[in-house]
Amino acid sequence: MDSFLSFKKFLNFKKKKNGKNLFALISGGSGRIGSVFTNQLLLNNYTVISLSRNKKQFDRFKKNLPKNLQKKIIWNFLDLTSPESVEACVKFILSKYKKIDILINNASQNLRGERISYNKDKILSEFWGGFGGSFLLTEKILPILRNKNLSKIINICSIWGLNASRSETYLNLDNGPSLMLGSTKASLIQYTKELAAREIKNNISVNGLVPGWFPRKGKKENLKYINSIKKNIPANRIGKLEDLISYVEFLISHESSYYTGQLLVVDGGYVLW
Repeated sequence: MDSFLSFKKFLNFKKKKNGKNLFALISGGSGRIGSVFTNQLLLNNYTVISLSRNKKQFDRFKKNLPKNLQKKIIWNFLDLTSPESVEACVKFILSKYKKIDILINNASQNLRGERISYNKDKILSEFWGGFGGSFLLTEKILPILRNKNLSKIINICSIWGLNASRSETYLNLDNGPSLMLGSTKASLIQYTKELAAREIKNNISVNGLVPGWFPRKGKKENLKYINSIKKNIPANRIGKLEDLISYVEFLISHESSYYTGQLLVVDGGYVLW
């Protein structure tokens, strides 16, 4: 065993390039956080299959790409709240692709607010939208992720799967995470760990990205709300999508091949308090 990493070996490792004919599957690939992953994947020469309910949003995102990259991204319908939609989406993917190199479970469909009156339909919709749909999609796609080369699964989790939310942060807006949202994200976090332990023998690494506060900017920014958020963050600011780029790059790169079963928290220190 080498007593240190020689500079020559270091350079050889850093010079490794991604191979050709790489395929990535991402739910919500043209959304806020999904767009960071999609841009990085395209930059790394992946063909990206983006899954969502909103074709118009995908078309706007695609139109904004350079012409040569527009050929590297396709869309297919997926409604995570519907098991039938997930099954149909999987059928399409398996009919078109013999392998997938990266699966990113980014999309999540949940209600917001504390004053939700739950019934069976709402519970089922949030369960499937927040966890069940991603679970089913992953389990069905796994056969074409298992190959001789290391594949990756990346789950986009949430600080609300780690910590309870604080009602006062949301002022009187009632737009905080629902009880089910926190519960489904906690399930996704545990699934990340269990899946990593099970699939490492199949050359699949599984990790979770846990973003903190990256709120959408409305037509008119609510400064009181933003300040209410910032006072709970040690970094004293909300996140910008650009803050995620280096972490996304690490998670999808060959350089993270020994990293599995972990949660990469990017929150300006929010979960410290």
